[in-house]
Amino acid sequence: MGRTNSTYRNHVDNLVDRFKPFRKGLRKSNKKHLDKLWEKAHSFAQAGAYMNASNPGLPALISMLVGIQKETRENSKEIEELRHRVEELEK
Repeated sequence: MGRTNSTYRNHVDNLVDRFKPFRKGLRKSNKKHLDKLWEKAHSFAQAGAYMNASNPGLPALISMLVGIQKETRENSKEIEELRHRVEELEK
């Protein structure tokens, strides 16, 4: 017997499909940013599946936020390292 519930990835794919009109309305330069957000939602599929939510919109949104937070933290660390290197070179 197969699973009766769709997978989290299937739910996210359905959300992506439902947002196609929204994506179509975006400027070309912004479409890539929306696509990156959807990638973040997919990248945390294990956590989303573990939650087993009936509505995947909230776990997808939280996944996007976690992905953005992670990226922001990594960028901040890199900026600090570069700032430190510049200070060392200026000495």
